[in-house]
Amino acid sequence: MRLKMGSIVKKMGVPIQIYSADSDKGASSGGFKTHQLITDRTPDLEAKWALVPVGTFAAMTCQRNTGTDLDFDMELVGTKFSPKDSVVVDVRTGMKYLIKSITDFQGYSDIVIYELKVSDKDEPNI
Repeated sequence: MRLKMGSIVKKMGVPIQIYSADSDKGASSGGFKTHQLITDRTPDLEAKWALVPVGTFAAMTCQRNTGTDLDFDMELVGTKFSPKDSVVVDVRTGMKYLIKSITDFQGYSDIVIYELKVSDKDEPNI
């Protein structure tokens, strides 16, 4: 049985833009890669996905199961796959997040859950 949740995600979603880590065209200098700023790029994906803050239940579950603290601030529920270290922009607020972890339910459902960390930079690089 495959759960179809894509319509719920779009109904509960907010407008977001994703700048994929795979499409970074930064230069390489002396063995070090300089990343391209997102202001110099066009978004790879524009969609309405569910963006929710991490709650205390998630924190308690993570501590109980793994013994570690959470290292993410928001969760994004989407219907397409984007790679780790991609930049997610909440269009309403302009907040920028980095995808830190991915839980892929594509075998069971049509959703992917991303764990996001708020960027501490004014202009995050990919």
